Amino acid sequence: MISAYICRKKNMQIVAKTFFGFEDLLEEELKALGAKNIEKGNRMVKYEGNKELLYRSNIWLRTAISVLMPIETFQFRDEDDLKKKLSYIKYSTYFSVTKSFAVKGAVNSKEFNHSQYPLLLLKDAIADHFRDSFNKRPDVDKSKPNVVFDLHIQDNECTVSLNSSGAPLFQRGYRKSVGEAPLNEIVAAALIMRSGWDRNSDLIDPFCGSGTIPIEAALMANDLPPMIERKNFGFKHWKDYDVNLFEALQDEIPRKPKAGLKFKIIGSDTDTQMILNSRENSRMLPVDNILKFEAKDFKDQEAPSDKGVLICNPPYGERLEIEALEEFYGEIGTFFKHKMGGFDCWIISSSTDGLKSVGLKPAKKIRVYNGDLECDFRKYEIFPGSLKEHKTRITEPRGRRPKTKK
Repeated sequence: MISAYICRKKNMQIVAKTFFGFEDLLEEELKALGAKNIEKGNRMVKYEGNKELLYRSNIWLRTAISVLMPIETFQFRDEDDLKKKLSYIKYSTYFSVTKSFAVKGAVNSKEFNHSQYPLLLLKDAIADHFRDSFNKRPDVDKSKPNVVFDLHIQDNECTVSLNSSGAPLFQRGYRKSVGEAPLNEIVAAALIMRSGWDRNSDLIDPFCGSGTIPIEAALMANDLPPMIERKNFGFKHWKDYDVNLFEALQDEIPRKPKAGLKFKIIGSDTDTQMILNSRENSRMLPVDNILKFEAKDFKDQEAPSDKGVLICNPPYGERLEIEALEEFYGEIGTFFKHKMGGFDCWIISSSTDGLKSVGLKPAKKIRVYNGDLECDFRKYEIFPGSLKEHKTRITEPRGRRPKTKK
């Protein structure tokens, strides 16, 4: 067996997991954090770094679901061989018997009739190791474990990892109040990145719900980590947890709004309770310099400037039942055309009929997943005036006026 984990060594292999389609965004985030030997895979990115980078990854990555530390990787012949090799791992090296634990993972192998069975083998191996070593077994806690092990089996290769995040990283810690079908924080951050927003111009979400898109954008604009309010991570329950290192990284985080920002991030919704929820969710964050929530129908929203980005997650069939869905999306298209001149307007939706009814030609289509729903994320470039006038402006030589018919 190959041990990939020695927590005090300078560099170690780390794996950050993400949703399908966001791997390239996660890769760019890791480059910015200084990760080495980055290798992009399916729903994950492998890289190398030290303990500081492991902690930073949990604090700063916006598109990661979890950050894993592989501790053993090995080949196995069959079920009995897997059971034997799992029993060789000294689990007490990583956590104490007083901590609770859980096992999660994914199995894709013809060796097993039931994909959950290898997870049960790992759970038993951990419990048996502590019983044999200390005559006591740690508690299993499936809901809020202190330590989470990740088991990944592909064919006859097994990797056992420690989940340094614990709870998924979309649990940021700032969202206290939510509405029906809230947008996942990782998805919201990825949509903002995909939109090309420059973090220096106005951003609007006219269907903001509990405020996830505006809040994630405000954190980005203020150079604040997504985990600014989260205090609990899986690595804090490991034996080698470095409290001084973690506190030093926390001290680096600014606690005041960034000065000199001249743009606004606006979230609006017709539901007054959702606006109250949004304000409650953002209240403890240092983002009030640019963030504003309004109880307003999207049709009454005005562009605050002549340039910016609009991102919205309007209701669609799978999420809410809406009468005349096509008419509703048609109204969104009309709103874009007549109220959002100069803006790049983006919609995420799983409703093909609804998107067709927008009545505008999308400049870009990106496939994304919102939970289990396959969605389109579409960009509509809204030019000031008519498209013909826009093309005239960009093709006419400077200083000359277009000819007009007599």
